[in-house]
Amino acid sequence: HMEKLRAAMPDIALRTTFIVGYPGETEAEFQGLLDFVEEIEFDKVGAFPFSPEPGTPAALLSEPVPDAVKEERFARLMELQQPISLRRNQAQVGKKLSILVEGEGEMVAEDGRGQSTPLLMGRSYRDAPEVDGLVLVPGMRGVPAGEFMEVHINGAMEYDLVGEPLLATTFSSRRVG
Repeated sequence: HMEKLRAAMPDIALRTTFIVGYPGETEAEFQGLLDFVEEIEFDKVGAFPFSPEPGTPAALLSEPVPDAVKEERFARLMELQQPISLRRNQAQVGKKLSILVEGEGEMVAEDGRGQSTPLLMGRSYRDAPEVDGLVLVPGMRGVPAGEFMEVHINGAMEYDLVGEPLLATTFSSRRVG
C-alpha cells in the first residue's frame, strides 16, 4: 500500500513515533517493528523508551522490560533508521522547498577552528516542530521568524537538509559572506 501512496503522492513525507520496551514486549515483537521500519522506509521516525506514567493503565501492567533492554532496543531502532533518513533526505537534493523560518544560528567549521558562518534555520512541510530536523540556509540572515522563503536543497544529512535561498519573502533579508 505504501508504494501506491508514494506513487500517487511523490512528495509525501511519512513520519511516525514509536514506543520501545512497552511492558510485555518480546524480542520477536521488537524484531517485527524493525522489519516494519525497514520495509516502509519512513522519512522521519521519532522513538522513545517506554516510561510508566502514574495514573495511566500502562503504569499498572506487569512484565516490565528492563531499562537496559529498552535502551538497547531504542539504540537499535535509531541505528536502523539513520541510513533510511539519510537516503530519504538525499532524495530532496536538487528540489525546491518552501520553508518557515524559525530563527538564526551559526554553523561552526568542521575542524572547530575556522570561522563560524551565520545561517537561517527553518522547517519545510516535511518537518514536525521540535522533533524533526531543520533546513539550514548558510550565509543568510535577516529573515524574521515566521516568514516563508524558497530554498534550493543542495545538501543532506541524517536529520537536516542544507539549502540556498531562491527567494525571500522580505526585503530585509540579505546574503552575508
